[in-house]
Amino acid sequence: MQEKRVRPKSEEKRSQIIDAAGILFVVNGFEKVSMEEIAKSAGVSKQTVYSHFGNKQQLFTAAIDCKCDEYDLAPNKTQQAMHCEEYLIFFATHLCALLTSDDAIGVFRVCVAEAGRSEVGELFWQAGPGKIRAQLAGYLTEQVKLGTLLIDDIDTAAGQLISMIVCESQFRSVLGLQKSKNDKELKEYATQCARLFYKGYRA
Repeated sequence: MQEKRVRPKSEEKRSQIIDAAGILFVVNGFEKVSMEEIAKSAGVSKQTVYSHFGNKQQLFTAAIDCKCDEYDLAPNKTQQAMHCEEYLIFFATHLCALLTSDDAIGVFRVCVAEAGRSEVGELFWQAGPGKIRAQLAGYLTEQVKLGTLLIDDIDTAAGQLISMIVCESQFRSVLGLQKSKNDKELKEYATQCARLFYKGYRA
């Protein structure tokens, strides 16, 4: 029987801080949340928060990174045993699940609400959408080199796939409306997007 891995205390505290910060950022916005509040919510000292994260910007970025990692969007973790079309479906369905999750919708609303008044939009873009797009572009570049795909403009192609996945249900959720598709329908929609993309660019 395999023993369950016990996380070091420092790792556990880091996770507590990220979880607490994520909730506070969504509820109160980026600007209104202090490191002291985050420490209190996480049940640690303010010094502990600063020992893990130098400032609030780093903590916000870490919270976005952590949420993206939960959905396995980095291709180097999953692509090895997958055919290109299979991986694109994996990527599309996981990204769709992330984009329509309550956490992502909440953070997106915060960024829109504070647009032009804080740096939260840029922080979110760099840690979330920008990073995911760069990872996808890197994967597509590798597939072009392998002769699997024929793409002249990698950046445009990456943007096309992601834009297809940013769907009506996500937009409705941001507006506080009921999703137009359930989880099963969203997965099927994302799968169709990936297959259409692959069909358009396959060698």
